[in-house]
Amino acid sequence: MPDPQISHLQPPRVIPVNVYEDARKAPAWEQAFYTIWMFTIFLPIDAFQPIRNICIAGLLGMLIVHRAQALPLIVKAWPLFLLPILGAFSVFWTPYPAEAPKNAILLLLTPTLLVLLAARLRAIEFLRVVMFAAWLGTLYTALFFATLPAGGPYAQKNYLAFHMMIVILVSLGTFLNEEEPLALRLIGLAFVPVAFVFQYIAGSATSLVFAVVGSALLIMVKFVWGSVSKVRHMRTMVLALLAASALVIAITVLSVPNNTMVDDFFALLGKDSTLTGRTAIWEAAERVSADHPWFGVGLDGFWNPLTGIAQTINENDHKAPGTKHSFHSAFWEVRVHFGLVGLGFFILAVTWAGLRTVGLWLREGSVANSILLVMFTVILVSCFTESYAAGFHSMMVYFLYYGGLAAFGIGERKFVGVGQLVEHNA
Repeated sequence: MPDPQISHLQPPRVIPVNVYEDARKAPAWEQAFYTIWMFTIFLPIDAFQPIRNICIAGLLGMLIVHRAQALPLIVKAWPLFLLPILGAFSVFWTPYPAEAPKNAILLLLTPTLLVLLAARLRAIEFLRVVMFAAWLGTLYTALFFATLPAGGPYAQKNYLAFHMMIVILVSLGTFLNEEEPLALRLIGLAFVPVAFVFQYIAGSATSLVFAVVGSALLIMVKFVWGSVSKVRHMRTMVLALLAASALVIAITVLSVPNNTMVDDFFALLGKDSTLTGRTAIWEAAERVSADHPWFGVGLDGFWNPLTGIAQTINENDHKAPGTKHSFHSAFWEVRVHFGLVGLGFFILAVTWAGLRTVGLWLREGSVANSILLVMFTVILVSCFTESYAAGFHSMMVYFLYYGGLAAFGIGERKFVGVGQLVEHNA
């Protein structure tokens, strides 16, 4: 005989529902492949060129497979492609066309492959892939410990020091990120002093300052900003206060008559007010730009054996003839090679990425997004004294633009089928 207390219950109702999953949920093998690619650009040495070529072929294949995610992002990220397109066209007016076509392809592939990474990896996964690659690069660099003052496996000591700075900031960020497994966080903490020692031995004061300031910002964001963000409008007030304070300090320093603060600061870092001869190189860049104001000398049009001024700079800087030097400024590098038009494209891309990175962080101030913001800031500041961000595939270029792409959240959900929701009615 049925229980009178439950005889009135209705049978469960089955409701069909659409089932979605994160479209950027790359499987472990795919993330491992991206790690290998990142390792080859973390250590841009000739011995890894065959591996880089294989990785590029594989990445292009993945771009085709995941075109439904990547192509919409390419359209949305159009500011990143303006300068590479101009660089590709510049092969028609460069005075040194021998290497220009190959480098034009690499220039176009740089934002294209970065879009693929942004379409397949969430911010925390992107940083994890970079970190694994950086750890492998650090272990490889340790084999060249005796030659670290000269750059170790890198072309120069500054390039080594900048990569060690990336190891420090990404590893420290992982340690501060409670979303990561404890074992991973502890390994990240162990790599921080190792990378710091390598950076110190390399003797690059600029990257050392970036590492210290960047680490302080990450710690402050982790332990201070979280509390501030809980109060309505407090984040805006704090940012405005910091900006106003920086402006007041700058005006105060500049208004002091006969002050030597700038020279004293450079002396503290072991440099002089010419930034170790950079100002002389910038003067040469200004002269060249005046002769080619709008579209520049073209891709590979300056740093080549056929350019007399370039070889003079090499001689004055005690470099071997034919050395592919740099202007130690991403802005001058772009202006000389691609003119004012190219410089405008570069500034547009950096501004676009910067605003979107800041917006992403303000919407979700996670540790991962904080790392992206700090890395963008560090690389942006380095653009005034180094040319790394004007190059091809490199960690510096990736960190300059990835935050802007991550802000789209492209393909966060994709339809995988129809499921069933069982609803029990009393």
